Amino acid sequence: MAMDKKLSNKIVRDIKQKILSGALRTGDRLPAERDLAEEYKVSRITIRNAISRLAYLGFLQTLPQSGTFIADFRKDASLELLVDIISSDEEVDKSILIELMEIRRIFESYCAGRAVIKMDDTNRKELREMVNDMIANRKNPEQLVELDYKIHYLLMELAGNNVLRLLFNSFKPVYQFYLKVFYAVPENVARILPYYERFCNAAELRDDRIAAFVMSELLDYAEMATIRIIEKLSRIKIK
Repeated sequence: MAMDKKLSNKIVRDIKQKILSGALRTGDRLPAERDLAEEYKVSRITIRNAISRLAYLGFLQTLPQSGTFIADFRKDASLELLVDIISSDEEVDKSILIELMEIRRIFESYCAGRAVIKMDDTNRKELREMVNDMIANRKNPEQLVELDYKIHYLLMELAGNNVLRLLFNSFKPVYQFYLKVFYAVPENVARILPYYERFCNAAELRDDRIAAFVMSELLDYAEMATIRIIEKLSRIKIK
């Protein structure tokens, strides 16, 4: 059973990568179970299990008496598929990464304002210390990545929206990829730190509207700078 599951997972990864890379396109018909079993040198049951998993994720659609076809996963898929894609060690489509940044900008700007409303003196002190640490470590990209993540994690916790926090946690592999790419460029470091200082100032003044506005500006800049870098990459692997 363990071997069958391992083989099935390997087939899932292989077909999924062909779909994500464009080798298999929406509407293409998947070869018959018998042909796939011969190609992968496995039983038809193993193929059937792989197809079921891919259909569950939204990659495939089986039509009675017609066959199995590549589905439009961008249109019909679920959150589970998104998490599966961004947690994968395979190549990831650039457009998906860019769209994820747009989502992040929208919900984190909202959460930043909510977090400021709920902050107490201890939270504000913790935020100020992390921003000061970012300034002190401005020439250390690894430290900046860690501190940036901690700041946004704190804000998500304080915002108190469990669904958005689950989204944030699910996006962690992609988020850390963004940060590593972003902080590798010294100009980005010089541009982003003043935004964090302004956000911290707004938090200390308990001004949630200004805090949300500054966070939106911060994420706008980070998004555009990261997109410029991503678009130059020929291959993208999150892990």
